[in-house]
Amino acid sequence: MILVENLSKVYPDGTKALRNITFSIARGEFVGLMGPSGSGKSTLLHLIAGLEKPTGGEVFVNGKRLTSMDEDELAEFRKSNMGFVFQFYYLLEDFSVLENLTIVGELAGQKDPKKKALEILEFLRLSHRINHKPYQLSGGEQQRTAIGRALMLNPKVILADEPTGNLDLEEGRRIFELFLRLREERGITFLIATHNQEMKRYFDRVLRLRDGSLEN
Repeated sequence: MILVENLSKVYPDGTKALRNITFSIARGEFVGLMGPSGSGKSTLLHLIAGLEKPTGGEVFVNGKRLTSMDEDELAEFRKSNMGFVFQFYYLLEDFSVLENLTIVGELAGQKDPKKKALEILEFLRLSHRINHKPYQLSGGEQQRTAIGRALMLNPKVILADEPTGNLDLEEGRRIFELFLRLREERGITFLIATHNQEMKRYFDRVLRLRDGSLEN
């Protein structure tokens, strides 16, 4: 599902964020990305998502070469293949939980986005919160809403950057158990960057970054 070959990223100031990274992730795998702050985890996720351009190397997702696509092609590809979950929830504060999901489907031209949003929110145990605004939710509920937003476009891959960074350990475990359920029921492939050693046991395997390089 994900193939990264000799990927490197050097920023204009000369910072070498990634150095010749090569790995693959099979369809349906649940993979962790770990390493100290500044090791290149977020940069790697951004390159896999096509949000940044690499200095060298290739990225393939679902058999498509992202590094040869222009911005419009990347945007269209992301819309039908990828979901994103972050440490900060980036919910629309003036919109309800239901509206935060529905607007994604509307922008994508879905036929009945409200119906789909309601089904996802029931799956996420948020049916009782559909008319609440983000500030009325707990951290875990906000993160589940953000996950629901990512699910609106039926992603084949979910890239998550410190998704439990703002949650306590118990709520973090619930989020990871939700991810595993999505993997089992929908076949979604996950690549999750985290500092949390407690979450290591959930992964099929862990990729470790240090100073922009993969550790063996």
